[in-house]
Amino acid sequence: MVLGSLHNLILVGLRGSGKTTLGRALAQTLQRPFVDLDDALAQAAGCSADTLLAEQGEAAFRDVERGVLARAAELSGHVIATGGGAVLHPVELAALASTGCVVYLKISLPELLARAEGRPRPRLRAGSLKDEFIALAAARNPSYEEVAQITVSSPDVISILEALDTWPQRPPE
Repeated sequence: MVLGSLHNLILVGLRGSGKTTLGRALAQTLQRPFVDLDDALAQAAGCSADTLLAEQGEAAFRDVERGVLARAAELSGHVIATGGGAVLHPVELAALASTGCVVYLKISLPELLARAEGRPRPRLRAGSLKDEFIALAAARNPSYEEVAQITVSSPDVISILEALDTWPQRPPE
């Protein structure tokens, strides 16, 4: 695999795309430390991400998220699962992306909805859960695609490791 020992492996994608689950599995497989930025956000805020969002609002949540992203850019040799809103902080995300390989976990809308229904969270938009995901995907998917060196649809550990075998030799898209 081309991913150097100092490079981070950074996972991006919408909520429910599997960043945490796959991140843990990849960290174990690659024998690297794992950092979930949602957990880091909760630690920095002194409460869960859901509580912060529900009680203090999205602006406060995004401020803490920005700081967590900036600190993550100081890591090396880690597998890092970002929050779904990481792309809302382009400067901090670019700094983090410069430390390794960014993998976009691109999941179908029906699969995202099925996963989200099993894990209720504070809503970011009014309307149905499906409408929220459609709006989030429309707003964020182009940014995920722009920052990622690798995009994996229906991701699993094997497909991500196979994609890493071609990084950084992948031609720009």
